[in-house]
Order: sequence, then structure tokens, then C-alpha cells
Amino acid sequence: MDVQEIVTTADVEQGLIELLIECVNEGASIGFLPPLKKVEAISYWHHVEDELTKGERRLFIARESDKLVGVVQLALCQKANGIHRAEIEKLMVLPQQRGKGCGRALMVAAENAAVKLGRSLLVLDTRKGDVASKLYSAMGFQFAGEIPAFAISATGNLDATLLFYKQLQ
Repeated sequence: MDVQEIVTTADVEQGLIELLIECVNEGASIGFLPPLKKVEAISYWHHVEDELTKGERRLFIARESDKLVGVVQLALCQKANGIHRAEIEKLMVLPQQRGKGCGRALMVAAENAAVKLGRSLLVLDTRKGDVASKLYSAMGFQFAGEIPAFAISATGNLDATLLFYKQLQ
């Protein structure tokens, strides 16, 4: 598996669109509800492209045999009192690739980039009960709390989210 940072979505846009749609339609709680329409996915990745161009976001992809199998984003806080922190956003791995180290490899790449950028704090949130919380804990993220009724699920339930942070050296 090859993990790399990309500075534009142009060369992998179709793979990003397909990954987002598949993950959302499989039940991922990443800001969308299924069934995700292609036009919504395209619009989202164009927004990400804008933030990449402005230097507000970093994007890391994982490929297996030239197929896009995972992605994670590092959103760089732009506030004057928050330039030391970044947020991990939208860790997505194709269902058939889960449990093979893809998520961990993407997280390591994002964390290493944060350190190089002088960021000393990472934050993230994940839906309560999602397996990703085990990965975050195993990678040294600290549980900071739970917010009830945070996001609407595909079934209409209001799911809690878990907050995590990690102080970087």
C-alpha cells in the first residue's frame, strides 16, 4: 500500500468521489446521509480542493495497486490563537480494505505532516460505537468526552460523538 500527500484532487477526483459515496452508503458518519448523490460528492471534493489551494487543509491518500482505497484530511486551524492545532477529518477506508493497516498508515502520514507544520495538538471526533475509536486510542489519542445526540444517523437516530485529542512532540 502506498500512502502519499496530494496537493490537488484533480488526478484522483473520480476515486475520491467513489470512496466518499461508498463509505457514506455503508453508514459512515462523516457529514452526509445515504444515499449520497454523485453531485453532492463532487461539490464536496471541489470545496476540499479550494481549501487545499488556500493552504487550509492537507489531503492524504492510500492506494493499493493504483486503486484509491483510503483518505484522511488534516484541517489546519486558521485562528490566531489556534495555529498550534489541527483537526483530523474524514478518515475513510474502503470496506474491503479495513483491518489491513490502511487507516493507521493514513493517520501516521497526517500526524507526521502536522509535526512538520509545527502543529502540537491534534483533535478529532468520531461517532460513538464506530471501530475507528479503537484505532485512535491505539495511536495515543486521549478520550476527552462525549457529546450526546450530535449527528443524525441513516436510520434517523441521534448518535453521540466521542472527542479525542493528541499532543504531539
